[in-house]
Amino acid sequence: MTWLEACLLEELPPGGRKLIKLKNIEIALFNIAGTIYAIKNRCPHRSGPLIRGFVDPTGGVKCPMHGWRFDLRDGSSERPATATVYPTKIENGRLYLSL
Repeated sequence: MTWLEACLLEELPPGGRKLIKLKNIEIALFNIAGTIYAIKNRCPHRSGPLIRGFVDPTGGVKCPMHGWRFDLRDGSSERPATATVYPTKIENGRLYLSL
């Protein structure tokens, strides 16, 4: 597994979100109560920007365009689509993703 540096952990405090680009892919980062999630920024339904979505306390994000909800842990949805999520790890105050 190849890990790419995404950002400094201090740039993503609890409750925060950050949009980054790695390997030409827009990725939305969310820090929910100290757990970091990474999901492809574009909703698989109609390409809505998930970075602007509503994040619920159970670890889901709702697309701001049509309200489709995706689980930030595995990208699953009750709708007929699955979002792409990326593994994360933290080392020495830096966040890394595997694409």
